[in-house]
Amino acid sequence: MSDAMTDAIVSLNLELDLAHTLDMFLTALIDQTGAKYAAINVLDEEGISVEFHYRGIPSGVWEHIQRAPNAVGVLGQIPDEGTLVLADLTQHPAFQGMPKHHPPMGSFLGTALKVRGSVFGYLYLASKPGEFTADDEASVEALAAAASVAIDNAQLYEKALARERWLTASQDITTALLADPGDEEVFETIVESAKDLAGAINAALVLPGVDGSWTMEITSGPRAGELLGLELPAEGRAIEVIRSGQGVTSTEPPGSIVLDAVQSFGPTMYAPLSAEHRPVGLLMLWRDRGMASFTAEDLEIAQRFATQAAMALSVAELSHVKSKTTLLEERQRLADDLHDFVSQELFATAMQLESVAHDVEPRIATRLMRTLDHVKRAQHEVRGVMSSLAGQRTSEPISERIRREIVMATDSMGFAPRVKVDWAEVSHAIAGEPSLSDDVVAVVREMLSNVARHAEATSVYMEISGAEGRLVVSVVDDGIGPVGATNRHSGTSNLANRALRRNGTFTLAPSRPGSARPGTYAEWNVEGQG
Repeated sequence: MSDAMTDAIVSLNLELDLAHTLDMFLTALIDQTGAKYAAINVLDEEGISVEFHYRGIPSGVWEHIQRAPNAVGVLGQIPDEGTLVLADLTQHPAFQGMPKHHPPMGSFLGTALKVRGSVFGYLYLASKPGEFTADDEASVEALAAAASVAIDNAQLYEKALARERWLTASQDITTALLADPGDEEVFETIVESAKDLAGAINAALVLPGVDGSWTMEITSGPRAGELLGLELPAEGRAIEVIRSGQGVTSTEPPGSIVLDAVQSFGPTMYAPLSAEHRPVGLLMLWRDRGMASFTAEDLEIAQRFATQAAMALSVAELSHVKSKTTLLEERQRLADDLHDFVSQELFATAMQLESVAHDVEPRIATRLMRTLDHVKRAQHEVRGVMSSLAGQRTSEPISERIRREIVMATDSMGFAPRVKVDWAEVSHAIAGEPSLSDDVVAVVREMLSNVARHAEATSVYMEISGAEGRLVVSVVDDGIGPVGATNRHSGTSNLANRALRRNGTFTLAPSRPGSARPGTYAEWNVEGQG
């Protein structure tokens, strides 16, 4: 082996950048064989060209050709083992001509370049003065063996760097969410990071709605505007991925039911976000047609990122919900205290002042009445503060309040309930009486709390209806039945009392009488105030 060959092999194995490794490989081949042109066509797992590296062809010529060659004609005759050597490729029976602007070529040597036993790409050498010799074949074989090791090392290095970038991104997201659980920009960071790290063109983060729907809430890429707000088809493949928790890659958007907006996309990767065995979202990543497919390793790394993001989102959401619930409950407590103590004391003081003013001389009575005016103004101010504090809760949309209760219950039960509700209908049913929304929220909280503490259930279905002038909240579980909950005065009695105060009913019964696990059906039914 010549010193030049030895130096070329050593140099190849010192390089860790894949693109640079391939360029060095081609340069060494030209130096060793005397070929005018050298190229390597890198393929993905589907045999599609994803990179084309060349030497000898002027860049201006390549800009006119614009595409890598396919495995047809003479190139389709290159074996996976050994080499194809031709004195003049244009004389081969399989020759089908050259693309427009392609430089003329004569002698030819083609071989497969393998890495870890699989075809990484195809090597093309052309237009050596005279013909390629047996020594040239030996040189190509030696350089290809060295390049195989170098390429493998470069790929491993790139994968390690990719894993580090994914890990750093997930740590940044977790830190940001725990620092500020309400930071909506973190959702955008999740999508942008996943898109960039995965080499995707378009991306979407799908999040659940209270009514069981899944919607693209955050989108990124050239088609972001078209994707934003789209609801996933109930029978589509993406919903299957969410339910199963198993990610998927495909050469195009998978499934028989595909949204119009994504039908033109190419390679696709879906990575579900799951926390404590429950789905909390879905990362959807797309490349353009003609780009490399996502690999199993791409999915593995993306899935780890998605899982970390899901855990961070789950913890942050629960922290945010608990903080907001605590704040609202504290405001309600303050309003109650103002009513029970301050307002009542001011009322009693006003009554006493008014009574005393009738029993004293006019001069003192006048001063007492001025003091009475101050007390009444104080009463008015206290009532305003009470109204404001109580209003912090009732002014929120009912959908947001119920969603918060579901998040809290999901944490307690270990799974998310299925929910059916028409928010417009329910909002209309409570429109005439804001305090009714307080009752509905309390009822939902108590019903789901009963399930969490006593039912030993594995699934829950909740429905809220505001039809036909009635407001109905029903919860069905598959647990041990209503025996434990029936004896809880503070639980079921509260539910019954809330119904009675509104001339309604509360029902608690087995959902499957006679079964080993009869489950529980609870219904709170009152007159609406729309």
